[in-house]
Amino acid sequence: MEAMDFERSSISWTLKGDDINGSWRIIATACRQDSTDCIYLAPAVMAGKIFGTDRLPIEPPFSYQLVATRDRHAMVREGEARGRSDSEADHGVTFSSFEIHAPRNARKRLEIGTLDSGAVTQQWPLSVRLKARGQRGELWSLEFPLSHISTRAAEFQMETGPVLIPRDLIEIPGASIAAGCYLAYIFLSNANQVDLLAFGPGGNQRRSFGHFARIGGIETEIFGR
Repeated sequence: MEAMDFERSSISWTLKGDDINGSWRIIATACRQDSTDCIYLAPAVMAGKIFGTDRLPIEPPFSYQLVATRDRHAMVREGEARGRSDSEADHGVTFSSFEIHAPRNARKRLEIGTLDSGAVTQQWPLSVRLKARGQRGELWSLEFPLSHISTRAAEFQMETGPVLIPRDLIEIPGASIAAGCYLAYIFLSNANQVDLLAFGPGGNQRRSFGHFARIGGIETEIFGR
């Protein structure tokens, strides 16, 4: 069975009006069934002065994270720097070229009921695919590498993220939205249900992963190498 090859996946670009090229790895995807226009998530990094010669971190510090489709991108920014708000635009506004490399390869599907420390060690690294139907009836496939798993006898629990949760799957009041998706850490101990902590403003107006939600009626697939 084929699954996303996160180890070889990347997003590459050239800044418009500048010969600066960049690449970012991909850590999560969200795809509608029978659609090639998926949504891709890159990991957050701290902002730095590109090719600087002095202290490289930008002050005050802030992080930024890319969410992209084939035609558009959103940048999620968080930190102390004022005026560093989220943004979204067509690729052509910022980039002269923008390419998403998302290969798939044959991966072994693992039976969830047989997950134990031996299987996890032998098949590591693992990735996860969640299938869930949206509020408009569309089937979504969410894929991401697994960061952490605990097993005991026939029990398991997984924690990983952040991943992309399309707004079509669930409304999470107060959570921030980028490219039609929430960013969320996930908790999975039931193949038919996933718990989420989504990113958004908290009581002090600083954003954090504190907005709880739960999606039921899902299908979970685990893949080994």
